[in-house]
Amino acid sequence: MGEPVTGKAEYEIGCVRVNLEEQSVSHGEQRLELSQKKYFDVLQCLVEQYPNWVTREQLIDLVWAGNHFVGDKAINNAIWHIRKALAEVDPDVQYVVTKRGHGYRLAVEPVLRVPEVSDAKGGNQPAKWRLRLGLGAAMLIPLAWFTVQSLWLGTAPEKRVSSIARLTNYPGSEFTPVVDPERNWVAFTWARPNQNPDIYLRSLKTEAAPKQLTFSEQSEYGPVWAADGKGLYYIERDKSLHACAVKYLDLATLTRTEITDCFYNLNTHLAIHPSGSPLAVNKIGPGIQNSGVYLVDLHDSDISPAETGIRGVRETRLSCGDECRYEDRDMAFSNDGTRIALTRRTDLLSENIYLRDLATGEEQQLTSGESDIKGLAWSRGDDRIVYASEVARKRVTRMVNLQTGNIEPLALPGISSINPVPGTDTFVFGAGNTDTFISYLDLGGDLKAAIPLLQANFDQGNAHYSPRQRKLVYCSNESGAMELWVSDLDGSKRERLTNFKSEVKMPRWSNNGDRIAFIAADPAAAGNQLMVIDFATREVRKVEPKHHDYRRPVWSEDDSYLYAAVSDGHGYQTYQFNLGAGEGLPVADMPVLKLRHIGNGEVLFSRAAGSGLWRAALDTGVPELKNIRQILPEDQFSPLYNWDAYKDQVYFHVNAGIHSKVMKLDLSSGEVSGVALLPRGALDKYGEFSYIPEKDWLLFTQMEPYQSDIYQFQLND
Repeated sequence: MGEPVTGKAEYEIGCVRVNLEEQSVSHGEQRLELSQKKYFDVLQCLVEQYPNWVTREQLIDLVWAGNHFVGDKAINNAIWHIRKALAEVDPDVQYVVTKRGHGYRLAVEPVLRVPEVSDAKGGNQPAKWRLRLGLGAAMLIPLAWFTVQSLWLGTAPEKRVSSIARLTNYPGSEFTPVVDPERNWVAFTWARPNQNPDIYLRSLKTEAAPKQLTFSEQSEYGPVWAADGKGLYYIERDKSLHACAVKYLDLATLTRTEITDCFYNLNTHLAIHPSGSPLAVNKIGPGIQNSGVYLVDLHDSDISPAETGIRGVRETRLSCGDECRYEDRDMAFSNDGTRIALTRRTDLLSENIYLRDLATGEEQQLTSGESDIKGLAWSRGDDRIVYASEVARKRVTRMVNLQTGNIEPLALPGISSINPVPGTDTFVFGAGNTDTFISYLDLGGDLKAAIPLLQANFDQGNAHYSPRQRKLVYCSNESGAMELWVSDLDGSKRERLTNFKSEVKMPRWSNNGDRIAFIAADPAAAGNQLMVIDFATREVRKVEPKHHDYRRPVWSEDDSYLYAAVSDGHGYQTYQFNLGAGEGLPVADMPVLKLRHIGNGEVLFSRAAGSGLWRAALDTGVPELKNIRQILPEDQFSPLYNWDAYKDQVYFHVNAGIHSKVMKLDLSSGEVSGVALLPRGALDKYGEFSYIPEKDWLLFTQMEPYQSDIYQFQLND
């Protein structure tokens, strides 16, 4: 077990006290007897993993160093001794519970006891202990809780972080924190339960309740402080108008000024130069399909942000245009203002950090093999950059040393946003991992509630069922990487199909059930590759190496061809791949992202977010889409991937206020009707709907809502 970095971490669990440093359990003055160290290690594991379930496999890995020969008897014996010791002092409380298929967990929440030095002069006085609770107070938490990250990295994190404190613990999710230049306030986004996000301000000096700054019906998020600390730049997304704008909020008057536009269907990021201008924003500009970073000159106007508006501001695109095969997304200026760090995505599975000299334009690649980077922050000395990326569907935090080029893991949880506290090596960040699992709607039942089908201590998604094989194929990170797995429909007879030790996505059975097409990360180059696995022999082969970014493969009706959207750096286009010849031919000039056969040579497809649902005849001999027509407009059909078709029925989802509404379209009558309501955020937008005719079930990837809070930590040398 890892050493808790917080020192003598003590917890109260009900009426007992657990000291992780001394490895002791006590009740008042009585010390409970756990006759073997392994018994305490199991208890410590349950404490550190609370409120998660801990599987027997995890206990073997964490407590017995992966020695699976210890068997069930050793685990059962340890759990029995822990329960016996706790029952002797508190017989009316069940401290440890067991759930078949999930493992073990504590039934009583462990509460950290934090030492407080009583001597105001800083003398060496004995430490008193108190419980740190409440919403306003910064709440210290043990770093041992964060060491779960090392399970995914495969190596113990360096002790680079300390003084971890929680700044918020409100209902809903808080994220994108940023501290003002005088270090008095933290501005952040707060998405309260079943409400659109707004921007709030919280004092770092007092325990006063946070102050709400925005109140409109739009989603307002991502604040960035102006250099003078008198206002905030932020993003506003208007769902009714399908519009996005970057605005300035004057804190004295709460007046708002529009600065520039942004792209509604893009995850927008902001950063401001330490001099106060320019403001960097990532967006899609006129005539360019790839997103890039634009520098907005805030001084290029006679009208200040505090007045009625900015007109005629000059914007310069910093990023490459459509001639390049990548998109720039997040960004952060160095403290001295000479450089900017950029996250650059080449495809769905590949995103890395680049460093650009603002004077010369010279660039340097800092990372490789990363995916879905969220959060980017410089250290005070401009010699280190902290960032978070995704490994096997889990957020991990790392630091790149610009002097040595070394990249180190940091013992921090999944970070979605991070910013430095000005003038220090303290950072504030939003934390929270999203768990995914496979659920279904029983469309033939009276109650259309989401029912978990495969749910465990690891993430699962993108399920597709083969009636021929009577098998489910899906993606899971059970092995520590996102690989392909198969099982019976009830989750039994699980078997891993691939061992790439990287990322796979979007599996699709052939109609006859003998092969599975999927997308896998390309370890030899930035990008991904289209793959096919033979289910009987387990032989895997690459379909065609010409392209570098594929989406959502689907088989032709006779399994002779594969269809997949391909990016050429200028947008997406659907290709037909001849598996015998190994070549691909373009099918349509329009950006088809997902395609489904409905019989008789007819297909349905979605083009882009908010573009509606389309129908066409597919001529495989040319290949070509013919008689193309839109059958649902964009205001009725908005999903990219969460839809599926079977014969004359189409199932899809739409956002409906605080819910996600599952809908059904009858192609013969054109009638659209509601099927079920799901909680907002329950659907993975990159997941998949998959209809099972024999059960009348609709499978989908469900996301477990999580509490995202704001923390701060100190980065050590």
